[in-house]
Amino acid sequence: MKGITGSIGAGKSLVGAILRERKIRVIDADIAVHHLYRDNQELRQTIASEFGADMLTEKGISRGRMAELVFKDPSARLRLEALVYPVLTDYLLRANPAFVEAALFENVPKLVERLDEIWVVIASEEVRLNRLMAKRGFSEEDARRRIELQKSRDSEAYWRGLFPGKVLRFIDNSLDESALSDAVMSLL
Repeated sequence: MKGITGSIGAGKSLVGAILRERKIRVIDADIAVHHLYRDNQELRQTIASEFGADMLTEKGISRGRMAELVFKDPSARLRLEALVYPVLTDYLLRANPAFVEAALFENVPKLVERLDEIWVVIASEEVRLNRLMAKRGFSEEDARRRIELQKSRDSEAYWRGLFPGKVLRFIDNSLDESALSDAVMSLL
């Protein structure tokens, strides 16, 4: 199993889409978590016990309320991660996809242990800024703020330090989708 990660706006999802077009099984960890919030009864019960039953919805959890809570109280984020990440890891290991796409592998060390290599998608700050505004509808101020929060992720040294001993493959997604597709194909 391989991982796909990178900074905000770099193109992790696009790499995943290119792989899926080639019939390669990729699981997006963020989407998997939302399915677990909706479908995993044990996780739902644990979240209700920890944060209150009113945090649950028919479709999973109240994302707005949970986001508000974890941004106000860092200990709430840690408690939520401690509940979710073991369930997510078990799910992904059972599913055994060829690739897992995730922004924060470093928070799931048991999963990182199982990854053969990690593909890190990178792009220039200007390219990421334009993507965040055009594709996600962020204001320039909001996009710049989010990029600034992840500034340390702009160097290969950061990623090597984050995942010591792991095989890392860097994919530059500063050009167009055709160039990205060629880069992905050369890694395959």
